[in-house]
Amino acid sequence: MTEHHDEQLHLPGFEPPVLNGNGKKKLKEVTAELSIPDEIGIELGTRRFNGRDHLGSWDNTIWYGDNKDVLSSMPDETADLILTDPPYNINYKSNRRVVNAKFQHLANDNQGDWIPRFANEAFRVLKNDRHLYCFCRHDTYPEFITAFKDAGFKIKRTLIWVKNNHGSGDLRGDYAPQDEWIIFLHKGRRVLNGKRESNVLHFPKLSTKKLTHSTEKPVKLLKLLISKSTQPNELVLDPFAGSGSTMQAARELGRTYCMMELSPNYYYTTEERKRGLDQINLTETLYVEYD
Repeated sequence: MTEHHDEQLHLPGFEPPVLNGNGKKKLKEVTAELSIPDEIGIELGTRRFNGRDHLGSWDNTIWYGDNKDVLSSMPDETADLILTDPPYNINYKSNRRVVNAKFQHLANDNQGDWIPRFANEAFRVLKNDRHLYCFCRHDTYPEFITAFKDAGFKIKRTLIWVKNNHGSGDLRGDYAPQDEWIIFLHKGRRVLNGKRESNVLHFPKLSTKKLTHSTEKPVKLLKLLISKSTQPNELVLDPFAGSGSTMQAARELGRTYCMMELSPNYYYTTEERKRGLDQINLTETLYVEYD
């Protein structure tokens, strides 16, 4: 009598399918975030900020770790501008990718207890007579406004970003959302550069095929805000870096940057974005024309 074996022959590159409880092939969940190679993942573990004091330069740096730890190490009045797009406290997950993979839930997007602490730290590390821009949404706007006021900021204006197409949400019971809000704050007072702009800003959102983060903002929009509130070589701080859009906008305008990101995937995405920008700069340097 032949003994029955449930084990299957494993060939390299041909793993047997994983079955669910119904005996059907279980589909592996695929996400839209940039995956981290195994060897890079090991390296990332050594880069995570562990609360140590940083006594060096903050210019052109990307920090992997919780921004409450990184910000606590930053000296008072370091940044010339804070431009950031924090979690909206709505447990957001993008469902706009229908054919392609979807982005996962954002970290710390289902609680707002971090907002007052962040507002206080932001006020401390921002230089006097400087600006802060914070993206938010209509339903969590009061939480951010209250925290920023309590920290000492002056609420100057709310900017409305109007997109070229609307989002999803309740398809039958609500109007289609086509805007995002940007809280504009002063620490002291600083005049804006250039001509006076409307507080209604029309910029197309990124195509879902080009997104590297579920809530990624267009670089052109970020460049407008940076150009209005800073001078060349000033430091732009983004404590919720995401995919590094703020970094790219700052670099293209000749500003320095300091990025902080909690997610290892998005820290890696920002580092990869920097590599791409460095390569472009290297190419331009190699082919510079001399008189």
